Amino acid sequence: NLDCPFAMPAPPRDWGARADRRTLRAKLTAGLHGLKYAVRGDSSFFAHAYRGLFIALTAALLGVGPMGWCLLVLSAGLVLLAELTHSAIDTLARALGDPEEPGLVIAREIATAGVLVAVLIFASVSITVLVIKLGELLAWW
Repeated sequence: NLDCPFAMPAPPRDWGARADRRTLRAKLTAGLHGLKYAVRGDSSFFAHAYRGLFIALTAALLGVGPMGWCLLVLSAGLVLLAELTHSAIDTLARALGDPEEPGLVIAREIATAGVLVAVLIFASVSITVLVIKLGELLAWW
């Protein structure tokens, strides 16, 4: 009933499911291509990989349990997700024209802040998991 002031108008007819749905294989291929472009286009992926490998080796040497590994893997995945989002926003900003345009600079800085928050979470989880395990091994508690 459109007489009601709160009634929402019906959406246009072309607002429907996409007719050209991709198969699972096409989605996986597109995702892997995107991952390849992101890793090749940004050196910070390698910096995160070095840190992650160092923490994984330390956790393996200390004998971290399954719960600790779950926390480490989830927080590392959070960093990867934030870095991929940052890379996508940065690529889009550069494709739109002048990446130094104030609105695009703000968008890129917000994406960078997302990476910073993810890295801080990863660092705090890693330190907590490793210190707890080290404390158990050295009988601190």
